[in-house]
Formats: sequence, C-alpha cells, structure tokens
Amino acid sequence: MNSSIFPFLVPITAIICWSVVSMAKHANGATKGAAQQDPMLQAALTQAEAHATRLEERIDQLERILDEDIPGWRARNAR
Repeated sequence: MNSSIFPFLVPITAIICWSVVSMAKHANGATKGAAQQDPMLQAALTQAEAHATRLEERIDQLERILDEDIPGWRARNAR
C-alpha cells in the first residue's frame, strides 16, 4: 500500500462514519416523527405492543405447563 495515502485515511474514515451515523439518525428520527404525528398510528402501535406482551405471557405460561406435564418436550420438538 502506498504510504502517501496514510494521512488521508483517518479523515476519509471519519467522514464516512459520520455520514453513516447521520443517515441512521435521520432515518430513525423520520420513523419516530411519523408515529408521533399520527395519533391513530401511535394508538395502533401501542395496541400492537400490548397484544404482543400478552401473547408472550401466554407462551411463557404454556411452556411452564408443558415443562411440568411433559418433561423433555423441548428436546423432542427441537428442529
């Protein structure tokens, strides 16, 4: 590798990293802003989150029941 480009690697790398982080922040902010501006979308997201939480709790409970009633069921059903 040519040693004359080494002084330029750090600034070029910094510019590339800054650009990537800037685009990621912008994309994330645009998504959050859209959800905050639309109350119906925010309500749907809140409802979906609550539904997902309830489903996770039900799955945990069913797994506990299966662990008690059918020991080793996880090993038999692992794919």
